[in-house]
Amino acid sequence: MIRALQAFAIFLVGCGLPTGDMIVYPADAPELAAASVEDGVWESMPWTGTEWLPYPPRATIEVEHGLGRTPRTVLVYLSFESSGEEPALAAGDLARFIEADDTTLTVRNETSARFFARVVAF
Repeated sequence: MIRALQAFAIFLVGCGLPTGDMIVYPADAPELAAASVEDGVWESMPWTGTEWLPYPPRATIEVEHGLGRTPRTVLVYLSFESSGEEPALAAGDLARFIEADDTTLTVRNETSARFFARVVAF
C-alpha cells in the first residue's frame, strides 16, 4: 500500500497541478459595467460599491480594457471577498502577467486559492 501511495505521489508531482479555465471579460461584460478610464488610467471597477471579478484558482483572465493603447503598467488587487474588502496588491504567482495589447490584458492566478480581482492599467 505504501509503495502505491509513493508511486501516486510521484505521478502527481510529474504531472504538475491541474490547469484552470480561461475567463474572458469583454468590455460589455456585466462584471465590467463599472469600468472607467480617467486621466489615462483604466480601472475594472472602483474600490467599493461593486463586485470584483471572480478569479478562480489556476485560472487565466483576459480583460478588455478601454485605454486604446497597450498599457505600460498592469496592477492586480486581490481580495478574498467579492466586495473587495481588505484588498492587497498581487505579485508573483498570485497574478502572473501573461500579455497586454491595445485592447486586452491577460493575467493568471497560478495558485490554488480563490480570489476576487480588481485590475488597473495605465
